[in-house]
Amino acid sequence: MFAIGDKVMHPRFGAGKITGESHRELVEGYANYFVIEVVGTGATAYVPMQKMDELGVRRVMSAAELAKVMARLCSNPRSLSSDYKRRQARIEELLNTHQPVTVAEVIRDLTWHRRRKHLTQRDEALLNRGRELLASEMALAADAPIADVQATIDAVLTVTAPSPSEEDIDAAQTNPDSAYPEALVQELLNRVTG
Repeated sequence: MFAIGDKVMHPRFGAGKITGESHRELVEGYANYFVIEVVGTGATAYVPMQKMDELGVRRVMSAAELAKVMARLCSNPRSLSSDYKRRQARIEELLNTHQPVTVAEVIRDLTWHRRRKHLTQRDEALLNRGRELLASEMALAADAPIADVQATIDAVLTVTAPSPSEEDIDAAQTNPDSAYPEALVQELLNRVTG
């Protein structure tokens, strides 16, 4: 169950906070809606109370999930397909899960790919979409400004993602979570959660 004050992630609108309830008939058969103020855009979404779960609305990440996201951003990348159509279809599929750890992996992998090879315009758009999704949810979860969270994501990727060699990426496939020390992850987490 959801209630006023809950911080939620809507798969279409992004991260937001339930600020109220509304009684109106926007969609036939549904009269009671949660009013969700979307972070960063100032948009307001009206979501039928009875359809929250069906629409894929969930609570924003917990502190434990935030730590996993930061760790995943710091971990070694997976190599992406050199076939841009396959790569983009897979990235789109992963972004559509709206799962923060998965989105963090997409951002990490595309960032490393950009350092090795040129990203297409579509790749860049997918990277930006992933960054916006992740930053808005992290900002809401940590009660931090989106700009600060975006700067932290950039800092993490700059510090932890030097231009990798093919051997580095191949080695990372066997142990994706062990690339960087836990102390770095904690330091960066502290910057976000303050």
